[in-house]
Amino acid sequence: MPDHEFQPGDVLRCASKYYAEQLNITGHHGIVMGTKPHHIHLWFESLNRSFWIPFDILRTAEDAEVSKLVERIRTIVYLLRAEEWEFEVTSELFRLICYVDEVSFETLLELRTYLDISYVSLKLSPEGMGRVIAQVEWAK
Repeated sequence: MPDHEFQPGDVLRCASKYYAEQLNITGHHGIVMGTKPHHIHLWFESLNRSFWIPFDILRTAEDAEVSKLVERIRTIVYLLRAEEWEFEVTSELFRLICYVDEVSFETLLELRTYLDISYVSLKLSPEGMGRVIAQVEWAK
């Protein structure tokens, strides 16, 4: 059981000056990609890098101005209730790969409506015994 309440899609910042300086993330906020009991996987769009950071030095970035891309990732991750996610960029599109427990038909319709004209595709595939991979693609 984790010792924190952070979940994928949350926007956080590092509260440790020393740690932030070492990772060169001072003044940056990241979006949660996944969690472990004592560490959080954060992706920093401005650096195009991700790091595993101890949860106890992270705080919610309440006042952070997030880009349109981070907002879109956050919305999709929350909508799918993803346990973790990965992100790929090609010359033509964005691809978000989410690992989820289940996806209802209503959620799929809501997701497609949310993406609107930039929607390209949505693929669902099994992942082991109890998870599903939801791969969402949208145009740049």
